[in-house]
Amino acid sequence: MSRPSFALPRCRLPALTCALLLGAHGLAAHAQAWPAAWREPLQQARVPVDAVSVWVAPADGGPPRVAHEADRLRRMASLMKLFTTGAALQQLGPAYTWRAETGLGAALTADGRLNGPLYLRTGGDPGLVIERLQWLMTQWRQAGLTHIDGDIVVDRSAFVRPEHDPGAFDGQGLRPYNAGPDPLLLNQQATTVILRPGASGDWEGSIEPALAGVRLRLSLNAAGTACQAGRAGLTLHVAPLTERPPRAGDATAPLREWEVRVQGTLSPACGELTWPLLWQGDGPGDHAERLLRATWQQLGGSWRGRLREGVWPANVAVWRGQTSPPLAQTVRDINKFSNNVMARQLLLTLPQQPGTTLFTARAHLEQSVQRALPSGECDAGNLAVDNGSGLSRTEGSSARCLGAWLARLWRSPQMPDFVASLPITSVDGTTRRWTGAAGHAHIKTGSLDGVMGVAGYVLGQSGQRYVVVAVVDHPQASQARAWLNAVLEWVRNDAPPSRTAQAAASQN
Repeated sequence: MSRPSFALPRCRLPALTCALLLGAHGLAAHAQAWPAAWREPLQQARVPVDAVSVWVAPADGGPPRVAHEADRLRRMASLMKLFTTGAALQQLGPAYTWRAETGLGAALTADGRLNGPLYLRTGGDPGLVIERLQWLMTQWRQAGLTHIDGDIVVDRSAFVRPEHDPGAFDGQGLRPYNAGPDPLLLNQQATTVILRPGASGDWEGSIEPALAGVRLRLSLNAAGTACQAGRAGLTLHVAPLTERPPRAGDATAPLREWEVRVQGTLSPACGELTWPLLWQGDGPGDHAERLLRATWQQLGGSWRGRLREGVWPANVAVWRGQTSPPLAQTVRDINKFSNNVMARQLLLTLPQQPGTTLFTARAHLEQSVQRALPSGECDAGNLAVDNGSGLSRTEGSSARCLGAWLARLWRSPQMPDFVASLPITSVDGTTRRWTGAAGHAHIKTGSLDGVMGVAGYVLGQSGQRYVVVAVVDHPQASQARAWLNAVLEWVRNDAPPSRTAQAAASQN
């Protein structure tokens, strides 16, 4: 499948000159259709009109109030999650759940020993966080298991784990938002370094949840009476303590020791600080093994084997298991807080076929959306799916396509769960600091370098609900937040003039 090209208007002058000239020309050309309240914020952002797309239409149907550059394929950043989550609610249903299951490869002995493998499969559950893993392992202990003398065999057949380099997108390989999908995704492959002022004036720290074979080293200078830079004044390094990892497939080799080092100057006045960390270690599967081993040990268990991949044997019954929260909750977590790896997991879950590849999942979502919408609203070339999260430079949509998709979801049985998953402007999620249509809009935000946008539903003062899509695809996009707020506020202020105002106008 070829990936799309996202082109911007060409200009051979310096970038700032181009932005001002294109912006002035575009505003003049669109003066009749362009709301006056939008002009100044866009000019101040130095973004040309041709670099933005807008779609505003009644949610219940009818012609759009604004359709500007609505058929141009744009990078949409995290607005792409609206396709992934909406399709999941429609195809799987809001009550859909994942099941984490374990099976025994041998009988338990009287002293709680398993002389064989323990099988584990989670079906690609996006939300198997540490608290749920602890409860699953607590069930093992309550059922009599204490010592695992064999391997833990992971069945990853739910989908094919795509090749993924966490640092490839933006060079930030330690940031949790860059995590890749995995049929065994535990705690979203993340841990957190927690720093606390000690009683003696120095700093103390921990890694939570703990990872086996990973230690924290602090080289912090506790100075100053005011918190100046906070975490920004620190550096974090992750490195192995030995040069070479154990040989692949060597079940007798121990895990390689790693160190997380935090150094810098930090005032005790800063209080407790947290530093979320995407764990890569010795590659795919390393985080899962370290987390399983540390958590099991904390619960009083022992494990002599290693973690390895395999197939769940047909003759092994499910021994203990745990059901995830319903999909509606997962969708809420994805949209309220723009969780990338959960969206990636969800995309690969959609086809509901063991061994699903990323290529298959992309095509499935594109075809699902295009089949659901009338011809002309989201045809080929108006939607390009990459990983389902929007954290991509080749994933995008037209404003009309996304607007039509939101309108369809508004009229669907899944509407209540979908709308409730979106942040409320000025209230929660990623829009808690946004001011446009404060408290009267359910809006998903999206931002990347060169992209910023909003999409969702705004309740007008007239009582009419509108679908809104507004996106800026331009190097100055980060400066366009005021314009996006102005779009939301304009849609909110849709009430016709009062009779008193109309009478006064007629007398003049």
